[in-house]
Amino acid sequence: MTLRKLTIGEVLAGLSGAGAIALLFGPWFGGDSGWASMTVVLALVLITALLGIFLLVSTVYQRSQAYPVAAEVFGFAFGCLTAVVVLIELLVRTDPGWAAWAGLAAIIGVAAGSWIAMRIAVRPEYSPSR
Repeated sequence: MTLRKLTIGEVLAGLSGAGAIALLFGPWFGGDSGWASMTVVLALVLITALLGIFLLVSTVYQRSQAYPVAAEVFGFAFGCLTAVVVLIELLVRTDPGWAAWAGLAAIIGVAAGSWIAMRIAVRPEYSPSR
């Protein structure tokens, strides 16, 4: 376990993913929790949140960079897709709760953290002069 490998991107993605899962217990739509008020969108939120957490954990525990890099790429892709879908749900559905807006912010946090982690990462195997 090496905490020195962590950048702000991994920490942001991991904490945002944990926050998104915790916010599913709050009121999302119509006063119901995120678990009860969503179907397919719930799966996207869970996948995005777990990818953010996986990015943090895999960066700390993996010696290879393969898993963290995959988590960065998929976390950014799923984060962007999920953010757009949740934003559409917030605009279309009636009576969105505070947890839905905070959940959108957490999902954007996973996408932004994954993007930052991709941009900050220094890969010594790659040299643009070759």
